[in-house]
Amino acid sequence: MSLLNNSVCAAALTVWCGAGLASAQVVPIPHEARQSPGAVDPAAGPLERTAVRPTLDRPAPRRTVHVPPVWPDGVASAVKFRVHLVLDASGRVAEARVLPGGARNARPIVEAEAAAVLDAVRRWQFEPPLEAPMLIVTYVGSGDEEGVVMPDASQRPPLRVGGDIGPPSKVQHVIPEYPPEALAANVSGVVILEVTIDTTGRVTEARVVRSVTGLDDAAIAAVRQWRYTPTWLNGEAVPVTMTVTVNFQPQ
Repeated sequence: MSLLNNSVCAAALTVWCGAGLASAQVVPIPHEARQSPGAVDPAAGPLERTAVRPTLDRPAPRRTVHVPPVWPDGVASAVKFRVHLVLDASGRVAEARVLPGGARNARPIVEAEAAAVLDAVRRWQFEPPLEAPMLIVTYVGSGDEEGVVMPDASQRPPLRVGGDIGPPSKVQHVIPEYPPEALAANVSGVVILEVTIDTTGRVTEARVVRSVTGLDDAAIAAVRQWRYTPTWLNGEAVPVTMTVTVNFQPQ
């Protein structure tokens, strides 16, 4: 079984480590909670289907022109819509759509309100993106005339894996190095870490939640080099936190 399959299935991965062995395991998540990373929404337009998403190395451009919606009579004071914008190489909005179910209220989306949102956002302008077409996710609401542009999901607090957030798949594994002193002293055990994975799949933080004296640093050093597929939620990559384990056992 490949490392990728081991990660998806959350099965134990056992590797030789010097004169001892160490295993790494992702805490199991129910199959029902998993999502297909990067799945294409069939309602997306042709540009959105091929658009890149902002990352740490490819941040979203700054908005330079804002046009507020002209709301129809009778619009709710707190209605808010989730909108996908696709920018071309010049920073112009080449495609825009209101996502079904994106109105943050208790009633269905009103066609006239969605039309007002689209008419406004199609006239927005951004600085030229580093790569195009680029997908930008935003919220536009009747109580927020500026709109809430969310160009970089990496700036959000990480979401915990579980429920609607499926676990990312590991695509790069680094074998933990068994510390010679711990091996000589026959020290063994399971180090449990809480890790934060950014929108590109890199481990940006690793915190020990269950320590084994003499093994924590080796576990952290290895886990911080692991790489995962990005985690997708509602069409955008999001940072996540989850628990992983590294098991050290002398031979």
